[in-house]
Amino acid sequence: MLTSASRTRAGSSLFSLALLTLALAACDTAEPPPQAPPPAVEYREVALEPVATTFEFIARTRAREDAQVRAQITGTVVDRSFEEGQAVEEGQPLFHIDPRPFETTLASTRAQLQRAQSDARVAAQNLERGKELVENNYISAAEMDSLQGLADQSAAALEEVRAAVQRAEIDLEFTEVRAPFAGTAGRANVSIGDLVSPSSGVLVSLVALDPMLVDFDVSEQAMVENLAANQKRAEEGLAPIQYTPKLKLGTGELYAHEGVIDYADNRINPSTGTVTVTARFPNPDGLLYPGQFARVLLRRGEAAPSLLIPQSAVLEDMQGRYVFLVTQDETVARRNVTLGQREGIRWVVQDGLAEGDRVIVNGIQKVRSGMPVTATPVAAQPLDDGSG
Repeated sequence: MLTSASRTRAGSSLFSLALLTLALAACDTAEPPPQAPPPAVEYREVALEPVATTFEFIARTRAREDAQVRAQITGTVVDRSFEEGQAVEEGQPLFHIDPRPFETTLASTRAQLQRAQSDARVAAQNLERGKELVENNYISAAEMDSLQGLADQSAAALEEVRAAVQRAEIDLEFTEVRAPFAGTAGRANVSIGDLVSPSSGVLVSLVALDPMLVDFDVSEQAMVENLAANQKRAEEGLAPIQYTPKLKLGTGELYAHEGVIDYADNRINPSTGTVTVTARFPNPDGLLYPGQFARVLLRRGEAAPSLLIPQSAVLEDMQGRYVFLVTQDETVARRNVTLGQREGIRWVVQDGLAEGDRVIVNGIQKVRSGMPVTATPVAAQPLDDGSG
């Protein structure tokens, strides 16, 4: 027989069991938790844009004219007529060598010239008289030969003195050491009062900075292919392929002026299998100096439509380079791609994509193949000029 306390405890247990049953029933009828939404990504539609094929080469600048100015005579420097590091004009005097010894020599040789001219004139006149006398047998043949010899000697002496005068005039001109071309003067290696001669070394170096030459090496194979392509175009009546060089400076900046191909070397370097090609760039502001390292960006022909994708969209693994696309059903698909040249911060696509494909550019790390996504077009972003 249950006591009052026992009945109380039993009732409490039944009540707890009923509450638990109600709670479990409530759990069975509750809504499941909501699933996470598909990750958000941004895409860019692949489009055709005009792109010119560009090749990049390591290059070095070189002055078109680079002279080491030396003395042509022996004498004492009495004046310097230029500022180091400044531009000079063609023919401008750079140094003055004491002219007095050369003026004296020139005056002496000119006096000798007058005497030689007089002697030659007298000898020629005697020869003419002798020709008249020998016809009438007034002088012998031996005397006539002597007159002819004197005339010949006088004429030779006259030419010798004339050459001496010309040499003295040239030496006097050399007392003014002039710039052989317009350019920029370097540091002077002599001072006023120094004795200089043809063997005393370089007085000053002079370089022509405008235009500036840029040398770069092209492979033998590329040169042969270009020659073959131009030969074929010539047979078809087409103009040769035009190459336009641009210059990227060591700072990474693109030089403002385009260049032109000047010439290619006439032989292949057997140790490297390359041909040195020289481009000419205008340098009106003097920004280029001889000996600078730079990069030549050589554009081949005119621009043609090409597919471009941002570099940020490209991934790479053991299978090669690939991108993620947004498909028509808003899921992710992997696509392997073959890439060509870089065009600024973009790649030229040679194979694997078609115009209108939606390439994911933002949110790539959040997706995998087959995953649904919420895709929106990427906001417009600045793209550089393709010089990278």
